[in-house]
Amino acid sequence: MEGVHEEHQQTHVLGRKGGMRLVPVIIANEVSERIVSSSVGANLIIYLTTKYHLGAASSAIIIFVYIAAANFLPVCGAIVSDALLGRCLMVTLTLFSCTIGTTLLCLTSVITRLTPPDCIQPNQGCASPTPIQLLVLCASLGFMALGASGVRPCCLAFAEDQIAHWDTTKKDRALRGLFNWYYASVGFSQIVAVTVLVYFQDKMGWKVGFMVSAAIMASVTLLNLAASSLYVKVRPQKSMWVGLLKVAVVTIKNRDLVLPEANHGAQFHCLTGSAQLVPSDKMRFLNKACMVRTRPGNSTNNDGHDSTSSRSTCTVEQVENLKSALSVMPMWSAMVMSFLLQSSSFGVLQAATMDRRIGTTRFQIPAGSISIFEILTFTVWSGCYDSYILPVLRRITGRQRVLTLKQRMGIGVFLAVASMAVASAVETRRREAAARHGTPPLSALWLAPQYVLMGLSGAFGAIAQIEFYYAVLPKSMGSFALALLFFGGGVASIMSTTIVKLVNVVTSKGGGAPWISDDLNQGRYDFYYGLLAVLGAVDLVYLVICANVFHESTQNMTLETGADGEAEEFRG
Repeated sequence: MEGVHEEHQQTHVLGRKGGMRLVPVIIANEVSERIVSSSVGANLIIYLTTKYHLGAASSAIIIFVYIAAANFLPVCGAIVSDALLGRCLMVTLTLFSCTIGTTLLCLTSVITRLTPPDCIQPNQGCASPTPIQLLVLCASLGFMALGASGVRPCCLAFAEDQIAHWDTTKKDRALRGLFNWYYASVGFSQIVAVTVLVYFQDKMGWKVGFMVSAAIMASVTLLNLAASSLYVKVRPQKSMWVGLLKVAVVTIKNRDLVLPEANHGAQFHCLTGSAQLVPSDKMRFLNKACMVRTRPGNSTNNDGHDSTSSRSTCTVEQVENLKSALSVMPMWSAMVMSFLLQSSSFGVLQAATMDRRIGTTRFQIPAGSISIFEILTFTVWSGCYDSYILPVLRRITGRQRVLTLKQRMGIGVFLAVASMAVASAVETRRREAAARHGTPPLSALWLAPQYVLMGLSGAFGAIAQIEFYYAVLPKSMGSFALALLFFGGGVASIMSTTIVKLVNVVTSKGGGAPWISDDLNQGRYDFYYGLLAVLGAVDLVYLVICANVFHESTQNMTLETGADGEAEEFRG
């Protein structure tokens, strides 16, 4: 009776907490972080070159490092949240971090001592920033990146926690609405960031623009605190990443074990009631991690293995989870280049030197808002693909499944390569127009095609990546799919930094101007874009090879519905 009473009391408490009423508050946390980070990232290169008098290459490196940190840290944040702090506390702490970062960035525009004095003449007599000034700048970006570490990976899962106690039917309906809310909100936040906030920064000054960002983060942080008593707070549990690490460590520890052919005579440690009692033959060397060591004098339990083996032996499920994670790595590595190509454009700097008027009106597009073409394309295409575009393609091709996930990923890389080729051609035309004295500057709308292609690249490649990871990885590793996407973006940012440095070192030999010069007309940004297009084409070949050589077993959904039920590969 006591147990029934306690369970009834717990259900009553959960009934008063959580629910869909709190989902808008939680989604607002991530929307605010995305708005602030996107608006700062869109215009940051202008701020660094004009207020801190940094060169284009140095500014790009700072931005690449910031983007890398904002993409790497969410992986760490997911681990800390799952294993130590819990999602509620993690989101709260990182919201405070993001608020501190935006406040510091705002202070750099308000307090004159935090930025170098203005140039005597344009691009002449410009003082370099002091170490203290750079320290405050980097600290502000660091706090913002730290804020992303908890907000981005935890908000969606935290919103799910609020309805986890509902019955299955009601919860499934709510989850569908939650996911629609989430993706629509992310797209909305980016549109607001590169239009409204960038307009404030461009037309009303950096002070107003950064003050608005700081006010947004402070408001949503206080709102989250006010709602904290109503949240359903799930206690942190042992992280899935700890299990993956344990498999790697135990495999090395058990490297002297000999695996029998076809696992005959071997005993494996598995959880009671597990559906899979024997590990798969894929990557058999990892099976040593769940193989039970037989020691003289030790007794065995009903499952036939050492009763104390669980302390030093992994389970079959943990081993298979690591195998699933490793099996997606070839395709993941092939998709890193698409992130690199999408983040390597200097379109903001180009737009600042071009005619940004719309038609014959006086209204000018802010240079930092030029990426609106990419965001709108991504949002519209991804929103219309399943409902409108896919049915048309099915009628044309006569097939239920028009494209496999791997083919969509390949199309994403191809479109990213095409965007770099178009960017190279547009930059060549811009240089020619700038070289002709008396000729009005080229319209900034010439940059629209490359951003449209980038948006389509993300709509095909990024979304297909998430679906692919969810298809191959088990349900228990769902958060790992999103972490892989962030991790790929971080690796791409590091690669971008390295490429920019190498290009400038190699091309500046002999005393000439480097390709990525502070003066766009002296540099050869068209050659830089062409180099990226070549690297992307090589990566596309690598992706096709990976798609045909590596065959992943699907766990949650099929990659291609066909007569044989197997994944149709990249065969045209």
